[in-house]
Amino acid sequence: MTPLPPSNPSKKLSIDCLFVAFICFVLFSLQLGNRPFATPDEGRYVEIPREMVATGDWVTPRLNGVKYFEKPPFLYWLQACSFKVFGLNEFGMRLWIVLFATLGCVATYAFGRSIFDRTTGLMAAGILATTALYFSLARLIILDMVVSTWVTLALFCFYQALSKPASQNRRLWFYGFSAACAFGVLTKGIMALAVPGPLIVLWLTYTRQWRLVLPLYFVGSCVVFLAITAPWHILVSLKNPEFAYKYFIVEHFLRYTTSIHARYKPVWFFLPITLVGLLPWTTFLYDAWKTFWGRRTSPLYSYLWMWIGWVLLFFSVSNSKLIPYILPIFPPLALLVAHSLREACQNRSHMVFYRHSFVMIILGMLGFIVPNALPEVLDEKIGLIPYIYGLSGLFLAHGFSVVICLKRDSITSALSSIGVTAVIMTVILGAAAPHVQRPSLKGLVNIILKEQKPGEPIVSFLTYYQDLPLYSQQRVMVVGAKGELDFGTTVEDTTEWIVTEEAFLQKWQAAQRGGHKIWAVGRLHDVEVFQRKNTGFHFGITSIDGPNVLFHN
Repeated sequence: MTPLPPSNPSKKLSIDCLFVAFICFVLFSLQLGNRPFATPDEGRYVEIPREMVATGDWVTPRLNGVKYFEKPPFLYWLQACSFKVFGLNEFGMRLWIVLFATLGCVATYAFGRSIFDRTTGLMAAGILATTALYFSLARLIILDMVVSTWVTLALFCFYQALSKPASQNRRLWFYGFSAACAFGVLTKGIMALAVPGPLIVLWLTYTRQWRLVLPLYFVGSCVVFLAITAPWHILVSLKNPEFAYKYFIVEHFLRYTTSIHARYKPVWFFLPITLVGLLPWTTFLYDAWKTFWGRRTSPLYSYLWMWIGWVLLFFSVSNSKLIPYILPIFPPLALLVAHSLREACQNRSHMVFYRHSFVMIILGMLGFIVPNALPEVLDEKIGLIPYIYGLSGLFLAHGFSVVICLKRDSITSALSSIGVTAVIMTVILGAAAPHVQRPSLKGLVNIILKEQKPGEPIVSFLTYYQDLPLYSQQRVMVVGAKGELDFGTTVEDTTEWIVTEEAFLQKWQAAQRGGHKIWAVGRLHDVEVFQRKNTGFHFGITSIDGPNVLFHN
């Protein structure tokens, strides 16, 4: 008999990674271009790259022509490349976020396969991709998905490096750790070090494994880190002397320690966000915690749980909190939930799934009751009601289907039901996305561009609309609302297009006398109040879209 050829683990790993990447990419790409850019984030993170392409300056980020030093440029550079290829296209500009979300799932699979087994790794990737928060942020142009992926890769590389003997392989894993940290810094600043750095120190101290750190290949790792991070920081500092104070002091130290950006939330803010964001897999956290508590001396379990705990603690004590900040805990959560589910299936533990079905049924019932009993909860998001009912019906049907599967002693079918429910949930979330974000100016801008003649300015009136310069692809005049443009106006003369209400009124009246048209977008209420205060202000309304009005002189 001819012996079978030996298996190739590397080839199997590569095939699995390609499979996970393909499935996740397709999942995240569905309905990706079915909505305009969301404001403020997507408007900002597409407009800055657009201006890089328009001006040819890829060192100094600018927003509506004003210097903008809140974040480093890595995502801007990627988005600028997309703009060159796709132009102003919602699908094309969101593609990099989809790719990084996909990379995060592939990394989670590879890590899970390395520390547990292939099945657990595949389950972890599937769980991560179909959690409510990860899926939603995989389709939104923000920095958090990108930096979360870099943090995941960094912590994965560090754990792998520590498990290797002194060798070229160990050296490369440490270099991978340094590179991931460096790209994280180039994406969102020092936060990319504040997550893995203290976590590693705490974990090594708790597990008493400092002896495993050496050899660290410190010099080579520093060279890799500085080669990636230093060039831009040096160049932008040389071109902009004001950069260091704004970037390091205001946007790192003061943002974290004060409420300078008015993003204060209570210390427990991220706990409900995590529980809701992990749906429909949330119920399995209890069993994952029980597994850890029974093996809390294990370096592996403590590494994953300390990863989660440190990220929660770090952002919870901060005075600046936004929902996406918590994203880095989702890969380790997915790994722990996958491992817990794998053990539950092997042990044929029905109680784990009964508990899950009970919670799903309760959530489904609440989804039908709350919108009717407390309509003010949805406020102006009335368009979400059909999707809430859809999710509620899905959760109810799923909860009962799991019970039926368990009555037939089919745990595999129960697990399959959860997976199918998770995928259907992502489809509903994708369809609901346009109703969650703020009203877009895309329609009003299209009207302007059809009528606008050369030299006619566009005005953002008493509000800085992030998507107004983006969709018009030109710098706009901002009246009485500097917001995040404020710092840039203090270091350059921007009085030509960042103007006070008084200066705007003079320009408006002068244009009327000269027969020149000015196009402006603002809230109808603000325009009417301004007219009552300034009797010489006359305007005509071109179009109204939701709370926003397009008007002209």
